[in-house]
Amino acid sequence: MPGAFRKHAEAIYNLQVRPDDIWVITFPRSGTTWTQEMVWLIENDLDFAGAKKQPLYDRFPMLETTAQIPEIAVELIKANFMNLGYFQGLNGAVKVPSWKSVDEAPSPRFIKTHLPLSLLPPSLLSTAKVIYVARDPRDVAVSYYYLHKMVAKSLMRSTFTHFWDIFRRDLLPWTPIIEHTNEAWELRHHKNMHFVFYEDMLKDLPKVIRGVCQFLDRDYSEEQIRRLADHLSFNSFKKNKTVNNTTNENGEIQFIRKGEAGGWRTHFDAKMEVQAEEFLSTRLKGLTLKYPSLCNTDGECTYL
Repeated sequence: MPGAFRKHAEAIYNLQVRPDDIWVITFPRSGTTWTQEMVWLIENDLDFAGAKKQPLYDRFPMLETTAQIPEIAVELIKANFMNLGYFQGLNGAVKVPSWKSVDEAPSPRFIKTHLPLSLLPPSLLSTAKVIYVARDPRDVAVSYYYLHKMVAKSLMRSTFTHFWDIFRRDLLPWTPIIEHTNEAWELRHHKNMHFVFYEDMLKDLPKVIRGVCQFLDRDYSEEQIRRLADHLSFNSFKKNKTVNNTTNENGEIQFIRKGEAGGWRTHFDAKMEVQAEEFLSTRLKGLTLKYPSLCNTDGECTYL
């Protein structure tokens, strides 16, 4: 984790969880924004007009935003260096700790975090509803690389080959990804946990929406579910300025990228594919965690 996290870890761990909280937990670049918008609309009677009036990062704030900002970057953000102040509400996070803003927010709260369960309040699952979204680590690595390039456009000199190397060696924030995901997977049967795969959202979004509605005790007609699925479609999402944050006012650098599964194949060379196989087989050994992209239609999974 970034060095700044140490200053905020205790406050985050001891945050008071409320019974009407809804948390979305993911490893970065795993469908977080997609899921947040879905959950917020389900819980707010499909208020599409209301959703367009307020950025998602205000409606569904990130718990540890402040804790992920390197101290050296704080003054740069305050000065709006590279227009970073327009990205994900960073200006607000350097003025007031993001966890404090969450703590003081009125109920019901919608909370996003990339932290693993082990770093979150111990009472979380026994108190609030949690939706965890997982994605093929290879696709995550590609999307995570482009996120770093987007946020630090003039500072990011690394090639994807180098980025993949530090990703698989757990040297990036929020890694290790398999362990992060497995913590939630092991608790997937808990009454307050709803576990979703990004690949299933791509395959059958209405089905996933129905599952989330059932988990949240919300009842919608098939027509309403279709409208929500249309709103959440990739083409619609990419045009939605309240969710597709940018790093500048002109929207030149987009947060929503491709929204696909299997895109890693166009970025991995033969050597990296072998490394990925070794990475997955080693990390998944002995676990019951099954990524859909690693399993066939008969449920037989590679690397298990």
